[in-house]
Amino acid sequence: MKTSKILFKLGATVLLSAAVASVSHAQDAIRLGLQSVPTDELYQAKDWAEPYGLKTEISTYSSAGDSLKAFLAGRVDVVSGGAARLVTMAAKQPEVFYIVAANQYGGDRYGMMVAPNAPYKSIEDLKGKKIGVVSGSGAHGTLMLFLQREGLNPSEFQFVNMKVEDIAAAVNRGVVDAGLAWEPHVALAEVNSIVKRIFSMKGVSESPNFILVNRKYAKSNPEAVAKYIASMIDMSSFISKDPKQAGEMIAAQLGKSGVNIPAKAMELAVSRVVVDPKIEEHLLEELPDIAEPMVAAGRINSVPKFEQLVDRSYYQRAVQLAEGK
Repeated sequence: MKTSKILFKLGATVLLSAAVASVSHAQDAIRLGLQSVPTDELYQAKDWAEPYGLKTEISTYSSAGDSLKAFLAGRVDVVSGGAARLVTMAAKQPEVFYIVAANQYGGDRYGMMVAPNAPYKSIEDLKGKKIGVVSGSGAHGTLMLFLQREGLNPSEFQFVNMKVEDIAAAVNRGVVDAGLAWEPHVALAEVNSIVKRIFSMKGVSESPNFILVNRKYAKSNPEAVAKYIASMIDMSSFISKDPKQAGEMIAAQLGKSGVNIPAKAMELAVSRVVVDPKIEEHLLEELPDIAEPMVAAGRINSVPKFEQLVDRSYYQRAVQLAEGK
């Protein structure tokens, strides 16, 4: 009888432990909405979350618009949002998300390309010329700011709206005289000698992307969110220390889907992108400047209070996890 009670208690303890472990495991899972960009390819090339006991369920999307639709529909818990789309979401659905980290940013990732033998060297040389751009993109907005700072009027140029994947070829064939694109499209075209980059938008605007998390998910799974950001901190550090290997890993990851990309192009691309999860104040300060023209155009009613959407507690916990790993 006594033995039976001992066995019963032991069995109950085991079952309870298993149940707790099961719940813990369920909480340490996160659904990510990633895009076909170098840094997201690198995140898939290695299980960066594994050291933190975090299971990642990854869905990939061809564009930020598609990934944000999935986010708003509740199909993913975390997504990356560019500044312009973030402003729209902040104005119309602020209760849905928190801004918990920065993702990638930096004007150097936007490059002006011309044909290899073209004589153009500066924006002044492109006056009156056809320039391929993706209208409404972060690159396009940054170029408009660049022209303003240089005392130039957009009417002095002929802008041609194109898909980003078509710009380099159009420049090479003379369909347009120049083209502004983002990484890795610029680096890939350079490495393949299709174009040459004459300048970038470095120093003009950071044009930041931020990590957004569903509020309900974050409140229920704060440790999982922190673990994900910690894994991003690790990846950021890796890129800074070894961009060559990062480029090789990205190329290998793309190769799994049958895409043959030179590792040198990916190394060059990541070297032009700032990947740092810490939310710096100067990144947030760019958002009102993007929002104000949208208010004037009637696209949103007022400039959102962005600081109210930021929750730095997840990043602070992530730093502790990364340092204690």
